[in-house]
Amino acid sequence: MRIIVVAGSKYQNFDTYEFKKDDYLIGIEDGAYEIIKRGFTLDLVLGDFDTTTHLDEILKNTNNVIKYPKEKDEIDLELALKYIEEHYSNNEVYIYNATSGRMDHELITIKLLIKYANLNIYLMNGIEEVIYITNSYTINEQNKRFSLIPFNDVELEIIGSLYDIPKTRLSILDCYTSSNKTIDFTTINVYNGGVILVKEV
Repeated sequence: MRIIVVAGSKYQNFDTYEFKKDDYLIGIEDGAYEIIKRGFTLDLVLGDFDTTTHLDEILKNTNNVIKYPKEKDEIDLELALKYIEEHYSNNEVYIYNATSGRMDHELITIKLLIKYANLNIYLMNGIEEVIYITNSYTINEQNKRFSLIPFNDVELEIIGSLYDIPKTRLSILDCYTSSNKTIDFTTINVYNGGVILVKEV
């Protein structure tokens, strides 16, 4: 089973989603409405519902609603990840409609990939997927653009790419691991720490 989280950004990329019948669909704010519009069944709706203009329709189309107060420490997406961590931690998690729009939310969303590294999260933006890797990861597709962005110290190597890198320690200040390209099988070995991978789909 895959966990699909559709957030409420008005900059939509949920059109790239390919439905599988055993997907578990979680809607956040107007992300729930995007699921309803496409004729899919909502499994869970959560949030503080302070931005949606479709609340009545959302509530009519789901039996499982978790409502949070507007004043809280976490953004709605983190509350969804906490729920997933508690109930579905062994499943792949795909997040849509959570990039672009508000820059603060987008940066927090990327930080959530690191905070919830125990989950298998893919942040989708329509043309790329963003993940946080802490061990070996292989890209099996040819001629795909990818970048590695360290948010903390990390020791890694890149093998089988246009620009291979031997075992190297990167800091948050290092920016030269962007705009690389796969050849055949490109492997990123992470020895210590973790790194954000942005990969063309």
